Amino acid sequence: MARPTDPLSEDPVALVRACADGDPEARRRFQERFAEDVYNFPVKIYGLPPEKAADFYVYAFERDRIFARLKTFEGRGGIQLRTFLAYHVLRALFLDWQRTDRELETVSLHAPVGGDETGRTLEDVLAAPEQDDAAELAAGDDDASALWDSLNPEERLDLKLLSLLEHELTPDDHRLLAKLAKRSLEETLTVVAEVQAALQARDARVGELSAELDSAWGWLELRRRELQQTSKRLRQMEAEPDSPARQRLAERERELRTAIEKRSQQHARTLEELRGYKVTTSYKDIARLKNSTVGTVCSRIFRIRQRLEARMGARGTEP
Repeated sequence: MARPTDPLSEDPVALVRACADGDPEARRRFQERFAEDVYNFPVKIYGLPPEKAADFYVYAFERDRIFARLKTFEGRGGIQLRTFLAYHVLRALFLDWQRTDRELETVSLHAPVGGDETGRTLEDVLAAPEQDDAAELAAGDDDASALWDSLNPEERLDLKLLSLLEHELTPDDHRLLAKLAKRSLEETLTVVAEVQAALQARDARVGELSAELDSAWGWLELRRRELQQTSKRLRQMEAEPDSPARQRLAERERELRTAIEKRSQQHARTLEELRGYKVTTSYKDIARLKNSTVGTVCSRIFRIRQRLEARMGARGTEP
């Protein structure tokens, strides 16, 4: 007796339509089959650093963006779903994502709290929250504990691996990871140490870049003020255009404009490099730790994220 065929496995058009209709099983299959394509797309095609790949992956699946665009796939002309996905869907999503990507705004910890006449800074508020703030934090901790308890051991391990720089793995975590990866405990500890060392190096580089940005910002502020004062003095001396003093000021103004332009470009390059660094573990490294595929890791992390966001939404908690 012949086995009944599964239309979701045999027919890509049926798979796409089921995904667009919100079928959870179809979406799970789609992620398992194409997650790695989505994750690697910005790295392979546009040369983005791997640290940004997870951001694009989340953007693509968030709010069903990828499934909304896939609805137009009909397989005409013999085009394969993987080809349509890359050249018609992911390319468009990447350009949308780039347009919505905003420059990080930095706020000094020494900035005064808005409307506060006591002279308190943001650092003071963060270091010593008010009683009401403390109560809210305590309630948030209870919610977080409940959410954490709702996850199974492997899901908890996935989230710890994602923040490996901040969360030390317990002996039980190491044993579970060794079991999932089908490695010895000794091999598992070695791989974890290698990934942690790379993350620590990345974190150190982030600190260096942040210090460079602070230094450049301070230098630019001083030179812009000097330029403003110099330009003002030049305007006041318009009646004596050929005087040596005014000529020296004009030369200084040109020097300042050139220096500010050069330092601004350097600042922009440093900021761009900083934005490329992430201290969260890449999906590629998590796949290595679990001896799995990037596609499987992408799919698992995204589903965990969806579940947690749904639970937080039901509790009235901001994700």
